Amino acid sequence: MGALTVDELVGRDEWEAVNQEHGRPFVVYKFAATLDGRIAAEDGTSQWITSAESRAEVHLLRAGCHATVVGSGTQQTDNPNLAVRGNDDPRLDLSIVSNPERQPWRVVIDSDAATPADANVCNDAAPTLIVVADDSDASHLEGVVDVLRVKRADRGLDLDAALQGLYARDIKAIFLEGGPTLAGSFIAQGLVDRVVNYVAPALLGSGKSGLDGAGIHSMSEILRLELVDVSRSGPDVRLVARPVR
Repeated sequence: MGALTVDELVGRDEWEAVNQEHGRPFVVYKFAATLDGRIAAEDGTSQWITSAESRAEVHLLRAGCHATVVGSGTQQTDNPNLAVRGNDDPRLDLSIVSNPERQPWRVVIDSDAATPADANVCNDAAPTLIVVADDSDASHLEGVVDVLRVKRADRGLDLDAALQGLYARDIKAIFLEGGPTLAGSFIAQGLVDRVVNYVAPALLGSGKSGLDGAGIHSMSEILRLELVDVSRSGPDVRLVARPVR
């Protein structure tokens, strides 16, 4: 884990201030990329950019938050499970979860309720919440997972309303894992409180970038980050930063 504990990496000492000031969960945005900033190759493949050490560490960080959040694109492309695994990594101590008997929530931001009922995220490995538009047909998910309905926005869903819905479920911090469009929406609306970036010593040259549609169009709009920590994770580098606001 380098010099920082899990609590320090996910900024636990900053949660309460964000919770109280904004009435929403603290948002930790994590992504893994190559040195040239690619999170997937041109053909869409992305497994695995970073090392086994980094992937195992991500489970620690998931367990350190109350929910892991992805977008519908990530769900459809990768069909991830998103549950915290511990039996294959001796470093993973689930006692860091506030209630060791309960996995962190798995949350999919899915405007049109496109997540199928047999998706991996809908299994019984952890509780799941699908956030859908209030006018979408989510009947196939009834009785399978929890569903939260929020209004649509100009782009996707009303993220403020979604976060308030999570906070009402006592979710104090979320681990945002993508994809780039959802992350871009969070960045554009000033909803990211911490960034954890794993950088692999590799190059792809083309392919998907880590962020899309973040509302930044010129150098005058650039979002500067303050580095909190830089450490090794196996052969990779892990950077932890917070937005300068």
